Amino acid sequence: MRIYSRPWWRQLWLAALLCCFAALAQASTKPALWLAQKYPGGLDLQRYWVSEKYDGVRGYWDGQALWTRQGTPIAAPPWYTAGWPTTPMEGELWAGRGQFARAQSITRKAIPTDAEWKDLRFMVFDATAAPGSFTQRMQAMTQFVAAVQQPWVQAAPQWIETDETRLMAQMERVVREGGEGLMLHKASALYRSGRGDAVLKLKPYEDAEAQVVGYAPGHGKYLGLTGALLVRTADGITFKLGSGLSDKQRRHPPAIGSWVTYRYSGLHDSGKPRFATFWRVREEGMPPDGANHQSMEP
Repeated sequence: MRIYSRPWWRQLWLAALLCCFAALAQASTKPALWLAQKYPGGLDLQRYWVSEKYDGVRGYWDGQALWTRQGTPIAAPPWYTAGWPTTPMEGELWAGRGQFARAQSITRKAIPTDAEWKDLRFMVFDATAAPGSFTQRMQAMTQFVAAVQQPWVQAAPQWIETDETRLMAQMERVVREGGEGLMLHKASALYRSGRGDAVLKLKPYEDAEAQVVGYAPGHGKYLGLTGALLVRTADGITFKLGSGLSDKQRRHPPAIGSWVTYRYSGLHDSGKPRFATFWRVREEGMPPDGANHQSMEP
């Protein structure tokens, strides 16, 4: 009996086609959310509302369920979102300052653990479908929180700073107390997806994403371990990322193909980051706009 098999090129073509369909399906479910830009300084601060940057997992409530900004469902316990209005809301699933890894671990589980979710707050910071300016949307956020009357659902406190020196002092205070920085929302801005000057980020360091493409062997006390990650940004710039890795991560480094976030201080003329330090694995994968960028979007 002759066993029919497709030519190799046809199998390759079919695999590529399936990958395209999968990518299109993911793109179709990905919520259209805003992305923050770096605070440039010298702005009329009276036109902006200021809030803390909560270092957690950005959650999008579409009126029925919670999603990540990449369009991945978040398996929250039924009691956590019980009674939430059908009004779409954005917020940060936050376990507290310096607890990003914990928040990420909790929200990634397919089967939620009630005891863990009891420590997770939903800090509401925008109302995606509400009409009007950000100032007007703040009323929709307040109404949402008042409607659910759950202690773990809170509106992110907003205030206005009129002086840049005071703004910087507030940022330094938040960082000193274990926070990540500040966010600025233009008071008059309508909600729009993508990157723009309506939402700005302010923190004492820069960070960006890169994909792990290989490993460099360790030497000396790191002999037999990973000395550095070989990473490549979405812009095609490659460099080594060794500083910041824990001994555990050197024994079990992030997988090839995964995306990581690193901190740095400016760029060399070559485009490579200066004093790059590994920060954490980016569980959501590639940055939402498909490009290397300074990140701080919640």
